[in-house]
Amino acid sequence: MCSPRPSASPARLRAAGFTLIELMVGMLIGLLATLAVTHVLVNSEGQKRTTTSGSDAQVNGALALGILHRAVQSAGYGFTALPAVVGCPLVANYGGAPAGMPGTLVPVMITDGGAAGASDTIRVLSSGKRTFSVPLRVTAPGRAATETMTPLVTTRGVEGGDLMIVATDSVAPCEMFRVTAIDSAKAQVTADDSAWDPPAGPGAFAEGAFVINMGVPLDVTYEIEENALRSTTLHVDAAGKPAYDAAPVELFNNVVNMQALYGKDSDGNGSIDRWDVTTPATNADWLRVVAVRVALVARSDQFEKEDVTFVNPDWDVGAAATVDDSTGATAACGTSKCLKLKIDTLPNWKRYRYRVFDTVIPLRNMLWNS
Repeated sequence: MCSPRPSASPARLRAAGFTLIELMVGMLIGLLATLAVTHVLVNSEGQKRTTTSGSDAQVNGALALGILHRAVQSAGYGFTALPAVVGCPLVANYGGAPAGMPGTLVPVMITDGGAAGASDTIRVLSSGKRTFSVPLRVTAPGRAATETMTPLVTTRGVEGGDLMIVATDSVAPCEMFRVTAIDSAKAQVTADDSAWDPPAGPGAFAEGAFVINMGVPLDVTYEIEENALRSTTLHVDAAGKPAYDAAPVELFNNVVNMQALYGKDSDGNGSIDRWDVTTPATNADWLRVVAVRVALVARSDQFEKEDVTFVNPDWDVGAAATVDDSTGATAACGTSKCLKLKIDTLPNWKRYRYRVFDTVIPLRNMLWNS
C-alpha cells in the first residue's frame, strides 16, 4: 500500500527560486525600462547639442558682425579728409609691377557675388598711422617729374618708412611713394626707394597738391570661404616690401553667406534713400556713399538627424528705401520688404539651423568730411 506523498515544507518552498517564465518576464521589463531611459537620455542630449550649437552660431555670427562693423566704420581714415580726391586712380607699384592694392582710392569696395546668391566680398582701405594722419599740402616749387624730394607745408607726423599718396583731384592718378628721409627744417620728405616708383618714374606734382600719410595701409579683404569668414591683409616689412597673406586667415567658422549693400544719399538731404551693389563711378557718386549694410548667415554646428530647415532665410531690408540687389527683387514680408539669402546650394543644407545677423555701418570718416 502506497503512503501519501508528504507536502513540501514552507522552508523548501521559499528556497525553490524563480521559474524560467518569471525570469524572462523580469528581463523583458528590465529591457523595456532600459530602452525608455535610453530614449529619454538620447533625446535630452540631442536637444542639449542643438541648443549648444545654436548658441555657438549666435556667438560666431555676432562676433563676425562686430569685426566687420569695426573695420568698415573706420574705412577711409586719412584720405577722406580730402573729399575731392576720393575715387582717384591709385598707382601703387612695387618692383615694376602693381603692389596688389585697390585700383581706386576709396574707403570700401563691395564685390558682388552675383545673381546666384554667392557671398559678396568687402574690401576696406584706410591709413594705418597709429598717431595721426592729416593731408599735407605740397608747397612751392612742387615736385618735378622723376624727382625724389617733395616740399610740404610741414612734416609733422611723418616717419621714415611711411607710405604716402600724393594727389591733386579725383581724375588725375594719385601716386604712392615711400618716405626714406625727412628734413624737418626744410619741411620736405625724400622718397628715393626706387622699388616704389611707377614704371615711368615719379610723376610731377605742382604746388597745391596734397600728400596723404598712409603709414602701413590697412588694406583688408573679408570673404566667405569654406563656410567661414576669412580675411586677407596687406603687410609691409621693414625694407618696404609689400605682401598679402599667402592664404586667407579664418576668423569665424560656420558663417556661410555674406551680403552687402552700399547705402547712398542720392538726393543730398542727409538720409539714405537707396541701397544697392552698384559700384560708384565718379567722385560725386562715391561721396554719396555714407554707409554699408551687411547681412551674415551663421549656421549651427549640429548636423540634425532630420530636415529642420526648408527655405532660404529672409533678410529684412525695411520698407522706406529703394533696395536693388543682384540676388533678386525684394518681396513683401509683413509690413516690410525682404531679400532671400541663398543657402540651398550648400551640401545637406536642410540638416542645419541658421540665423541671420544684419547691421547698418556708417562710414564715419565720409560723414565727418562730407
